[in-house]
Amino acid sequence: MQALTADEAFLTQRISGRVEQVFSRAVNLFIPHTQQLLTLLSEGCDNAPNSCRLALTQCDTLFRPGEQVQFSNSGIAVGEDKWIDTSACQRWLAPKWALTAEQFQQIPWQRWSEVIHQQLRENKTLFLYRGDNVFYQEIARVLQKRRQALYQALLQNNNVENAVAQCIGLGIGLTPSADDYLVGLGIILFIRGHPAEKYREAFLSALHRARNNTTLLSAVTLDAAFQQRYRESLGRCIADIITEPNLVTLQNITDIKNIGSSSGCDMLYGMADACALSHRSGGNYVNQDSC
Repeated sequence: MQALTADEAFLTQRISGRVEQVFSRAVNLFIPHTQQLLTLLSEGCDNAPNSCRLALTQCDTLFRPGEQVQFSNSGIAVGEDKWIDTSACQRWLAPKWALTAEQFQQIPWQRWSEVIHQQLRENKTLFLYRGDNVFYQEIARVLQKRRQALYQALLQNNNVENAVAQCIGLGIGLTPSADDYLVGLGIILFIRGHPAEKYREAFLSALHRARNNTTLLSAVTLDAAFQQRYRESLGRCIADIITEPNLVTLQNITDIKNIGSSSGCDMLYGMADACALSHRSGGNYVNQDSC
């Protein structure tokens, strides 16, 4: 089969591993030597860090957990019967966005926060859970408590690292809800030139402290996001905010909502809070509204 696009971190691998998890549109590969996860994606998925898109619509009928994987200069051998040709694969380069002080001031951050929140009212995020499941109700309560503690820590520039560490791993699934929220928070706050970019090291330090509290996939995703490496659909939304700040494109928000079963909504919840924090940090139409 043919590899279509992949990022540099994926294409430069020359090591062995195994198939770890198989889903309908994605396959996670575990590399024991570096304790890293790489991902094979179906052609309908958007590009993402540490991943490769294949000319394939379904993954779960072809790959099996436990199969050995060997990377080489021209391709990837999987198991005893599959070969992925990377010789003609195009390199995907995620754009690196930056903000000038003037751009930061011109973005209607509060409006972006409100629009994103409006799109989440009927969607699946444990942060907004209103069902009858007692277990989920308790997770939602703790999520909101930790979220509010982190929001205040960022506003007051006080104990940020500990507040982030308290969030990591909270929730359910391969990428817990609080981790996805932190991804959304970080991709806004750590844009180069953003006033909150100074907190990047605190977030990375918190991840180093608490990474054993979450899954390997989530830890890898968090680290990439804090370094401003994130999937293509998230990048399109960031581009909108920076280059077309007064034109809200709901399609890009919808694309993010469709990431995973709830991950995209959790990320958007973090992005909405990051926009509200940006508003409070000196962005357009500053006021003293609380979280």
